[in-house]
Amino acid sequence: MGRFLNVGIIQQSISEDTVDNLRYIEEKVDSMMNGVHAPELVVGVEGGIGYFTPEMIPGPITDFLCGIAKKHGIYFVPGTMYEAAPELEDGMFYNSAPVINPQGEIVAVYRKMAPWRPSEANTAPGKDYVVFDIPEKNTKVGVQICYDMNFPEISRNQTLMGAEVLLKLTQDPEELYALNKPVHFARALENQAYFVSTNTCGRFGNFSLYGNSLVVNPEGKLLWEAGTTEATHTITLDLDVVKNAREYGTIFMDHYLKHLRQYDFPMPFSGNRSEAPVFKNLSPAPSNQKEYEEKMKEIGVGNIGRKSAKLEDLNPDAAQNPLQERLEAYLGDKLEVTN
Repeated sequence: MGRFLNVGIIQQSISEDTVDNLRYIEEKVDSMMNGVHAPELVVGVEGGIGYFTPEMIPGPITDFLCGIAKKHGIYFVPGTMYEAAPELEDGMFYNSAPVINPQGEIVAVYRKMAPWRPSEANTAPGKDYVVFDIPEKNTKVGVQICYDMNFPEISRNQTLMGAEVLLKLTQDPEELYALNKPVHFARALENQAYFVSTNTCGRFGNFSLYGNSLVVNPEGKLLWEAGTTEATHTITLDLDVVKNAREYGTIFMDHYLKHLRQYDFPMPFSGNRSEAPVFKNLSPAPSNQKEYEEKMKEIGVGNIGRKSAKLEDLNPDAAQNPLQERLEAYLGDKLEVTN
């Protein structure tokens, strides 16, 4: 008997109101689970849980999401949220994706390793790869967030940890659609893995988000791509396609992972990349909006006009956010039902 995994994708626009986001996620999961083709793993989008009520994990938000997973008996990567943590400076958060099992337990938390500077100036980079088990399918799944995909080391290390499916939760603006689309195919091919990308749609802040969530198989074939509006979709992944590609070669020709082991390429700057010659004449990347604007002015970009108002801090303190009381009241009612 083959190994098949039904993956449910939620492509959503996101609200500044965390309660609205949670209600939307719950409704869409309920709807998919009542359909003919029910998912076994459901994946949301970057920011889909919310940015405006930073909270510890575990906490009321993740307790509510765990209730959804337990209710339906699914694996659940519901989206990302800003995670408060005692080791971080005031005003800094992780951009985190909780991973929940069918028993409603948090089995891992992936913290975005490559925040997209300067937009994520308040996001601290995570340090740990996350690959979680789905023992019922004898498979492993890696989790990454948005800009992480653009660093091949992340996908490669998750693959070396045994991942057969790479999930990427994204909040990509329109400008990046054509730039990033080919990268999904490269990551799938070079790792002989499924690459599942979920993206937000609609507008958020100053960005127009393009949607177009997609699934690429281990041989670089596009299996499904969404449009630009909100959508849900369940797709069946044949995990033995991964096994066969890795064992017998992609289209029975290219043995990427086997040759990686055989050639054992040296990595002379592992652990001390800053010493590599390529960085000798490169300035540091801008870490915030002010540094970005000053850097662009060096080449005459953005030197006309001025902002009409000071940029607002997109990461308000949870204790001062009036949404927090609404959120706690809503979650309290829901948790009594789901638990």
